[in-house]
Amino acid sequence: MPADNAFDLLHRGVQRQLWAMAWTELRPLQTDAIRRILCGDGHLVLAAATAAGKTEAAFLPILSAIADQPSGSVRAMYVGPLKALINDQFARVEELCAHLDMPVHRWHGDVSAGPKSKLVADPAGILLITPESLESLFINRSGALPSLFGGLRFIVIDELHSFLDNERGRHLRSLLHRVARIATQPPRLIGLSATLGDPLVAKAYLDPDRPDAVGWIDGGGDGTDLKLRVHAYVDSDPVNHDNADAPHPDLADDLIEHCRGQVNLVFANSRNDVEEYADLCDRLARDRHLPDAFLVHHGSLSADTRRETERTMKDASRTHDAVTTFCSSTLEMGIDIGAVRMVGQIGAPDTVASLKQRLGRSGRRADIARVLRIYLDPKQIDGRSMFFARLHLRLIQTIAMIRLLLSGWIEPPEPTGFDLSTLTQQIISLIAETGGVKADTAFDALCRSGVFRDVDATVFTKLLRQLDDGDVIDQMEGGDLILGLAGEKIRKGKSFYAAFMGTDGFAVIHAGHRIGSVDDAPRVGDSIRLSARRWLVRDVDPLRRVIYVVPASGAKKAPFHGVGAPLHPRIVREMRTVLASDDKPAYLDTKAVELLSAARRFAASADLCRQGFIALDARSTAVMTWTGKRTSSTLAAMFEALGVGSLDKTIAVVLERSIPEAKALIDRILAGAPDETAVLEKLVGLAGAKYDALLSPELRLESLRRRWLDMDSALAVLRELSTDQTPPSPPRTP
Repeated sequence: MPADNAFDLLHRGVQRQLWAMAWTELRPLQTDAIRRILCGDGHLVLAAATAAGKTEAAFLPILSAIADQPSGSVRAMYVGPLKALINDQFARVEELCAHLDMPVHRWHGDVSAGPKSKLVADPAGILLITPESLESLFINRSGALPSLFGGLRFIVIDELHSFLDNERGRHLRSLLHRVARIATQPPRLIGLSATLGDPLVAKAYLDPDRPDAVGWIDGGGDGTDLKLRVHAYVDSDPVNHDNADAPHPDLADDLIEHCRGQVNLVFANSRNDVEEYADLCDRLARDRHLPDAFLVHHGSLSADTRRETERTMKDASRTHDAVTTFCSSTLEMGIDIGAVRMVGQIGAPDTVASLKQRLGRSGRRADIARVLRIYLDPKQIDGRSMFFARLHLRLIQTIAMIRLLLSGWIEPPEPTGFDLSTLTQQIISLIAETGGVKADTAFDALCRSGVFRDVDATVFTKLLRQLDDGDVIDQMEGGDLILGLAGEKIRKGKSFYAAFMGTDGFAVIHAGHRIGSVDDAPRVGDSIRLSARRWLVRDVDPLRRVIYVVPASGAKKAPFHGVGAPLHPRIVREMRTVLASDDKPAYLDTKAVELLSAARRFAASADLCRQGFIALDARSTAVMTWTGKRTSSTLAAMFEALGVGSLDKTIAVVLERSIPEAKALIDRILAGAPDETAVLEKLVGLAGAKYDALLSPELRLESLRRRWLDMDSALAVLRELSTDQTPPSPPRTP
C-alpha cells in the first residue's frame, strides 16, 4: 500500500492488518476520517453510499487512537439498530484488531451470559451493542457502569438516519447522555449513514448545543449505473377473483423470470406480502423444475431462521447459486448478505429514504450496475370505480418518489420532541439504575441538560405527580423518588428495554422449535403461512401465547398487522406535478404507461390539479389539500370537531358536504378556528406512544398537540382554498 499522510497516522498494528488484508489504497472517505479523528476533535458524521467503507473509515482511526491503552474501561462503543448488523460488524472489527491487543465484545439478547460476565469483570476494548441492550446495562448492571464506561472515548452510531425522528432515537440519545455523565471526559460521537436528508438535523442529534461544530464528511453517492423498471399489473376480472388481496399470478411469473439464476432481494411493504409471494414463487418454481430457491426474512421470524437466510444469501453470492429472499425492512440495513444482483419492490415504496436504502443493496461492486424493479398491482378500473381509484395513486406516488430520488432529495427527519412516553420510560430507568433519585436530579439528568429539553419543570412536576398517582413511582420522606408497585412491574416486563410500541405476539412452534411469531392467534384447524411454508394449527395456548403447528398443504394469510409510513408533503406535491405533466418515463412498462395516461386523462377531465373543490356526488366533496399527513390529519380533525364527517385520501380530504357547503365550512373555520382541545380529541387515535396510557388526559393531549397538531399549516391550506380555490402551483423538481 503506498504510504500517504493518512496511512502514516494509523497505529502500526492497524497498518500491519491492512497489509495482511491486501489493501492497496484507502478510499477518500477513509483518509478524510483518519485525519479528522486523529488530528482533530469534536463529533463527526460520515455520510456515504452503502458499501463505501464507512465502518473502516470510523474504526481505523479509532483503533489507532486507543490501541496503546485498550484496558481499564470500554474505550469505544458501537451502537447498531439490529442484532444481525452487530454480528456482522463484530467480525469486521475483530479482523481489524488482528495485530492489536484489543478485545472486541458484543452484547445483545442472543449473546450468552459468559462473554457478558467476562466483559463486566474486565472492561476493555470495543463494545458493540443495541440501544435496548444498553438500557439493560443501566437496569441490571448499574454497579458496573463506572468501570465499563469511565474511560470511554468514542461512540459510533451506525445507521444514524434510523434514530433521528422516533422514540427509539430519543431513547438512545438519552442513554448516550447518561453514559457521557459517567465517563471522565465526554466521548466523541461518530455517526454513520447512507441516507441523511438534512445534515443539520443529523448534527443536532450528535450535539444539540453546538450542531454547527459537528464535522461532516460527505463520501459521495453511488456512482454505479442504475437500471430501473416499473411493472404494473391489472386483474382482468376483479369481480370473480376469489381473493382480491391474493398475490397476482402474472406478477409472480415475472418475479421468477427476473430473479432466475442469480441472487436477489425482493422487498414488500407488509409481512403478509413477503410470505405470500415467497410461497407462490417457490411453488411455481418447483412445478417448473427450476433450481431457484425462494426464502423469507422479516422481524416475526425466529433469530435462527433469519441467520440461516443471511448465511444462505452470503454463500450463494460466492457459489453463484440462484437464491431470492423476500423481505421486509429488516434487510434495508447494512447486514452482509453478499453481492445482490437485483432489488425488487412489491408495492409503492413508503418513503424515498427507504427506496434509497433498498436500492443500495444492489450494485455494491463498482463494475456492476444497480438494478431496481418495482412491481405494482392496481385494481381494474371501470366507469363505476371510485374517484380516487381512477387516479392510480400508488403508481403516481411511485413515479413521484423516483423523480425525487433521482434528483437527490430524500425526506428530512422531522423531530417532533415533547416525547412524554419515552421520558416516562427514562424516569423509570433512572430510578432503577440509582435505586432512588431526587426529583431535581432526575430533571437535570433527563431534561435540563439531557435530551428532553422541551419539557419544562412545570410539565415534569405534573408528570411525576401523575406517575405517583398511578403507583409507578413513590416519593420518600427524604424526597427520593423510588419505584412503586406498578413501576416495578413495568421495569420487570420483558418489553421494558424498548421505548417503542411493540407486540408480544404468539410464538409459533413446530416439533419443539420456534419458527417465528404472529400478531394474532388463529383458530385451531386454520392454516397459516410463515417462513415461506404452510402450517396447520393443531393447538393454541392463549395464556402462554403459543401456537403449535404441523406442516400443511393449504394456508390463509399469517395474521400480521402493520401500516405504511405517512407521506411527506413534498412527495404529495410531486404527485400533482406527475399528474399535470405529459412526459412518459422510459422506466415504465407498457401497462404502467397505459395506467399513467388513463390517470392523467381522468385528472384533466376533472381539472384536478387546478381546482380546490371536486364534487364526488351531490353530498360529498373532495377538498384538494395536496399536503402531508400531519397537516391533512389536522384538517380532517378540524372538520370532525365541527361535526362534519371527513376522510383523508392522501391528496385530498373528503367531506360529507356539497361544494357550497364545504366552502362555507372553510369560511367558518377561517373566521374562528375550532377549539384546539376539540380538534385534539379527534386526533387521539394517532397518539400510539408506548407509555401514553400512564399520562393524565391533560398531559396526553399536550403531548399529542406538540407531536401531531399543525394548525398553522392547516389554516394556510384553507386560506389558499378560500381565496383562489386552489393551492399554490407545485414546485418544479430540481
